[in-house]
Amino acid sequence: MLRALIIYYGLLQTAHILTLIRAGIIFKNTGDLPFPVPPPRSGWNQQVVPFLIAMGLVDAAAIVMALFFSYSGVFGGIIRHRLGIISLTAAGASAAVFAAGTHAAGAWSAHPRAYWIMVFLFAPLLPLFILLLGS
Repeated sequence: MLRALIIYYGLLQTAHILTLIRAGIIFKNTGDLPFPVPPPRSGWNQQVVPFLIAMGLVDAAAIVMALFFSYSGVFGGIIRHRLGIISLTAAGASAAVFAAGTHAAGAWSAHPRAYWIMVFLFAPLLPLFILLLGS
């Protein structure tokens, strides 16, 4: 089960970094900040944009750690427990701050299904975190 969760984590974070890169390119070229989860009905308030960009940068750092952890665990046969715990802690903290900010902005009430899908996709990271803590 641990190996399957590590593979899932690596695949999820690969998709995550590709999404962030795409969002960064679009933002640089158009000034729009696209996400796979939609903004509140009124759009992202300009005061929220720096918050979202900062969250993306924190995510990018956590993703680099996650990819190294996943790669070494899957292809190298070395499960770096401490690195996994650190990357999952960073990802979880970032997710909590992102959820609080987007909820306060009204995005969750405007598009609940999109945000709950995101929660569903990231939910398997909690058992991975628990397994790493216990081993």
